[in-house]
Amino acid sequence: MAGKSIDIQQGDVRDEFCCAATGRPLYFPVVTLQGVAYCYSALVEMFMQAQGVPVCVVTKEPIYFLPNVCAPLHHYMIDEYKKDLKGRKQVEEMILDKLGLKLPLVADTPDDEDEEGWLEDFECAVSGELAYEPCCLSSGTIVSAYCVPTGGFQKDPNRLVACGSHSQAPRKSKVLEEMIKTKFPSQYKSRAAAVSGTVSVEPQPLCRSFKADEHMHFGLGCDGCGLWPIRGTAWEDADCRSSIGFHLCQQCYDLSYHKRVMGGRFNQGHMPKNTMVKMTEGDF
Repeated sequence: MAGKSIDIQQGDVRDEFCCAATGRPLYFPVVTLQGVAYCYSALVEMFMQAQGVPVCVVTKEPIYFLPNVCAPLHHYMIDEYKKDLKGRKQVEEMILDKLGLKLPLVADTPDDEDEEGWLEDFECAVSGELAYEPCCLSSGTIVSAYCVPTGGFQKDPNRLVACGSHSQAPRKSKVLEEMIKTKFPSQYKSRAAAVSGTVSVEPQPLCRSFKADEHMHFGLGCDGCGLWPIRGTAWEDADCRSSIGFHLCQQCYDLSYHKRVMGGRFNQGHMPKNTMVKMTEGDF
């Protein structure tokens, strides 16, 4: 189990707000398309150890995308369990440093820390209302389950992100639902009353199917959608000085994700004006 040798106490943190892989309180949390929450470092370790596609410890399904940190859940954990998370940043940095990686840049609080700021943090990116039966795309964007389109998302609904999505159709996340219910119980109850019975959510694949003959760039993950390994055509930042580089899948490149984002999933120092070049099979 990832990070199992590190002894971190659960403290007062509820079970649902602990990492599915390690049991540690969530810190820099990511939520997979299955709706399962992990610590960022723990899921990165799972990808590294799998040498390809890891398997969810809860649903036993393949995890094709390394998600971005779910910022609203990170904000909630810091606000609710600050005492229990004391010293965790140094621990997570140590874990990733052994892998030659850095923690992503994520603020510890919403832009506005009043009630309106928190409500905005928990909004569905599609409806603009408090997320109901919340799901999380690999970008870290929260959407309501009933807002997931048939056939999944072709690009991220958050216009500030707008990376590729490979037909992602995430499932409801229990941890995100508990987060919103705990922070805004009456508002969530009102959303449930307004939505229940008016919409239906049909089961569908979590993402597009990947062809068996698609070339896989083992060891390379997309800094846009998180597809790992990248399948098909891959693009690389020729100017990035980080040893791990900055890479995109074809879909994220076509959406010009590299022109809007700075840094990278591991804070690699990518800049929007850097030159992207197409990789050939076997480049990595």
